[in-house]
Amino acid sequence: MKTSFLTRAAAALLALTAAFAALAAGGGLRAAAATAEEAGAAAQVLISRSSLSPIPAGGEARLTLNFENRGDSALREPIAVVTPSEGLTIWGEASSFALNEIPAGGTGSVSLTLRAAESAAAAQNIAVELRFIGDDGALSTASDRLSIPVEPKAAAVQPAIAVSRSSISSPIRPGEEFTLNLTFENRGTVAATGMSAVITPSEGLTLLNESSTFLLSDLAPGKSAKTTLRLRGAREITAENQSLSVELRFAYESAGVPTAASQSDRLNIPAKVSVTTSSSETRTEAPVPNIVVKSFTYGDKPAEAGGKFPLSIVLENTGTVRCENIVMSVDGGENFTVDGGSNTAHYKALAAGGTQTQTLNMQTVPTAKSGAQPINVSFKYEYLDGARRASVTSDLRLTVPVSQPNRFEITPPASPALEEGTEGELRFSYVNKGKGEIANLEAELVGEGFASPARTQYLGNVTAGGSGNIGFALTPDGSGELKLTVRIRYEDADQKQQTAEFPLKLEVSAAALPDDLPEIEDLPAKGGFSLWWLLAAFAAIGVAAAGTLLALRRKQRQAQPLENWDWDSDEEE
Repeated sequence: MKTSFLTRAAAALLALTAAFAALAAGGGLRAAAATAEEAGAAAQVLISRSSLSPIPAGGEARLTLNFENRGDSALREPIAVVTPSEGLTIWGEASSFALNEIPAGGTGSVSLTLRAAESAAAAQNIAVELRFIGDDGALSTASDRLSIPVEPKAAAVQPAIAVSRSSISSPIRPGEEFTLNLTFENRGTVAATGMSAVITPSEGLTLLNESSTFLLSDLAPGKSAKTTLRLRGAREITAENQSLSVELRFAYESAGVPTAASQSDRLNIPAKVSVTTSSSETRTEAPVPNIVVKSFTYGDKPAEAGGKFPLSIVLENTGTVRCENIVMSVDGGENFTVDGGSNTAHYKALAAGGTQTQTLNMQTVPTAKSGAQPINVSFKYEYLDGARRASVTSDLRLTVPVSQPNRFEITPPASPALEEGTEGELRFSYVNKGKGEIANLEAELVGEGFASPARTQYLGNVTAGGSGNIGFALTPDGSGELKLTVRIRYEDADQKQQTAEFPLKLEVSAAALPDDLPEIEDLPAKGGFSLWWLLAAFAAIGVAAAGTLLALRRKQRQAQPLENWDWDSDEEE
């Protein structure tokens, strides 16, 4: 009986499973069919364009856009909106076009003219959107992006400008004035526009024109332009080879885009040397002497912000000739200033290999930054190079370490009133009176005999002039004297680790009874329960318990034989 029932149940379960599988399969097919139907309904407008050859950059072409209605209902009041990419323009027409109603299976068309920019790249496109009203009266849209081929202009090579001068019959003599014609020829394949030339003569020549910059006309390929220079030889010409440096600046068009360009040239000018040695050979120039800072001192410790210090500088002439008319200037920048007097010193001369010591009283400004800070030292001096006097300038930099004084102050608390088992508060206040920032401030409670939810606290950085409080909550374990230490660590403005400890001895009072306990005299004395009656009852219970205990012991002794008695255990009353 039982086996038959199990067999029938198993058969029913299999039949039910098969039914669900068939239902699921049928539903899936219907769902797939519904999805395909919806997809077909959504794709009901096909947007295309007419065939088109690549539009040359700077040219234009006529284009037809087609809108094929593949749906089952007409497209009413259709409007086409065309948006070209950056290199294209709709020429002479609007970007929106109204079409007639497009019946089901019909096609609507729009014609427009596209113009490619001079700098247009090959990959261009237009975004096309068709807006229409369907059978349900709602506004619908269909959109697509169509590629437009463009033939860009080829990139041009920068034109080469040849620079030449007119001939010179003989080398230029010292003090001689002469004119020189410069010719600029465009040997490239594209035009050079907006041309200008900057002329810089060498040391032995002087340009007498009102300006050293000359504006030139635009140069088409193969064309040339000229300009005239007025020059004069220097009073002393030390080299036979003099020159003119020519820097050209112009623009040319590459792939439809204006491109800036430049070119540099040097033109040689023969000259006659005016200064020679006794053997009539060309004079060899003497090496330029250098004045350097051989050493310097600023005291036996870093300069303290707002403090004063002596700056002692030892100068040395490392050249082989004598330096004269020496002027030394000291610039402390934003961190240092001269403490009285001038920042400039003058020396009549300094022999080759000689040294000179100069001491200045300096002061560090109160807001100076910590660490190595610069002091600039500049020199101007002259030396004789044969019969010619030459001048030299040089700049040097010294560094002096600066220290900001530590003015971080912590005020210890007054002894707070603490009670055993009750949470109290220990509060410190601090203020940063220095000019620098205090970093990584943290405080810690050290000791035993108390509990605290946070023995260590991190308070971060304290800016100059900043202040705040450090608070600790603690609960004493017992009464009496409680010893603990508050340890505070931080980094000062010089990034040095500082530690401050505050040992404290605090008095802790015993825990008090609750304020709502009744006093003895407040208890009822008549007609009710009394404290004295309670004490008398406890005494009576104690006496009864003692009597009962003695009676039990007597019965135990009477039940034992005489020889087994313990005479020393208890005494008879």
